[in-house]
Amino acid sequence: MGDKMNRRNFLNLSGITAATSMLALPAFASTNTQQDPGGELLKTLEVQWLGGATMLIRFDGVTVMTDPAFGIGDQAIVMPNPNEMFDPTKGPNIKPQPRFGELPQFNLESITATFVSHMHPDHFDKAAEAALPSSMEIISSDFDRAILEEKGFSNTTVLPWGEQLSLPTNSGKIQVTSVPAKHSQNPEILGIIGRGNGYFFEFLSGNEKITLYWTGDTFPEEDVMASVQQLGDIDILVPHVGAVGSTGTLGQISMGASHVVEMAGRLKPRTILPIHHSTFGLYLEPIWELTRAMQDHPSRLDVISEGTIVTYP
Repeated sequence: MGDKMNRRNFLNLSGITAATSMLALPAFASTNTQQDPGGELLKTLEVQWLGGATMLIRFDGVTVMTDPAFGIGDQAIVMPNPNEMFDPTKGPNIKPQPRFGELPQFNLESITATFVSHMHPDHFDKAAEAALPSSMEIISSDFDRAILEEKGFSNTTVLPWGEQLSLPTNSGKIQVTSVPAKHSQNPEILGIIGRGNGYFFEFLSGNEKITLYWTGDTFPEEDVMASVQQLGDIDILVPHVGAVGSTGTLGQISMGASHVVEMAGRLKPRTILPIHHSTFGLYLEPIWELTRAMQDHPSRLDVISEGTIVTYP
């Protein structure tokens, strides 16, 4: 593919991306609370999808965020375009990607920690870089820690595949295990765009446990599935879909409906909550393809719009 194209170059938007001062930044709620509208501390699991791969996950007084991308408007994200053909020796074309609709308002100050699957610009964008405090606790892969530190984030934690960390909650904890995420089924392409993390969450309070597997950008490869299966049953599977890259030189680099059906058949989750679709122009496969493919599957499929909060169990 040419030695000029590697993950560092693929991610390097210096001199290409719009300056932070030119970005359209979203509005954030200013109140600082971790309670529901009735004033009770949250002991059930709430997931709010903000669009793309960005979620807020709330449990027992603690809120964590995933893959922050806050850009809005026609140039929400400026990034190498994986959906176009390009000269492999020169790298992909740079193209703005629109956000269709607004970023839902949320309380940035309530977030305890942010989990990053990988540092491609649609998963950690310039608007998020400008909005997040440099002291925010960010959990990532070993490779992405260096990128985060270059951006000025000082409170980073590396979570290699198979390792765990715990976040205390009011009456329990959130235990998180990092699992492999493979961004391509082509080994050569995978070597170019790099590895990422998926995360297996266990929300624990007393004798109660809810599990959630957030896939990151991955495919249902054998080693990925084996790593997840050994962690136990899955209540909620959160797959990244959109079939990104299927029209470009790199080939498909995020799952489509058929991959999710395969993954669900292997992991047998109780519920599937797909994200990484519809929000940005980057995504190619419409979400109704998954809805149609899952019609006869025993897992429940929760297809929601940006800003929606779902409560489990």
